[in-house]
Amino acid sequence: MSNKPLPRIVTVAAGEQPHTLRIGWDCGGENLVDVSGLLATFRIYAPLRESPALFQQVRVGEYGTDIVWSESVDMSADTLWRLAQEQADATITPEASHN
Repeated sequence: MSNKPLPRIVTVAAGEQPHTLRIGWDCGGENLVDVSGLLATFRIYAPLRESPALFQQVRVGEYGTDIVWSESVDMSADTLWRLAQEQADATITPEASHN
């Protein structure tokens, strides 16, 4: 297991498409991340599904370890990093590596 820390978020803004986020990382990269799957799956994100105006209010949380919309609605940087890598096809599954 690697001891390498996951990147932290330095900037975040709602993307042009619904339920997308433009995330800047401390490692210098930037990703457009579609979070619609997370929003549809978890009840805590219902306010974000129902209010585009609330979704637009996203901001970087303390220390860059998450993003927040309110005291009770946030997403962790590690979840967003993994999602960004999956959406960029950077994650190779064991099944894919044998094709």
